[in-house]
Amino acid sequence: MLVAALVFAQTAGEASQMWTFCVGSAPGGGEVWITNPFESSSDRHVLELAMQSALKLRGERVLAKCPQPSSDKIAVVNARTTAIESNRKLGSILHELPEHDFPGQGSEAH
Repeated sequence: MLVAALVFAQTAGEASQMWTFCVGSAPGGGEVWITNPFESSSDRHVLELAMQSALKLRGERVLAKCPQPSSDKIAVVNARTTAIESNRKLGSILHELPEHDFPGQGSEAH
C-alpha cells in the first residue's frame, strides 16, 4: 500500500510540472533567439521581460514571447520545433539562448 501511495505521489508531482520556452525576435525578424523547453511556474509575461532584459545586456533589442506554461512537455517541445521550422522558412538567423544567459529558464527546474 505504501509503495502504491509513493508511486501515485510521484506521478501527481510530475503532472504538476509546467513547461514552456521563449522566442525573441529582433525588429524586422532577421534574427531570432530561442530557449530550450524549461520548467517554470512563472507568469509568461515575467519570462518575456526576463528574456528581453537578458538579451538587452548583450546589446540585442528583441520582442520576446513565451507560450503559457503547460503540463504537457511533449506539446511544448513540438511547439518549439514548429517555431524553429517556421523561422527557418522565413530565413531568420536562429540563435539558441543558453540557460545560463536567461535567468528565467532552469532556475526552477528539478
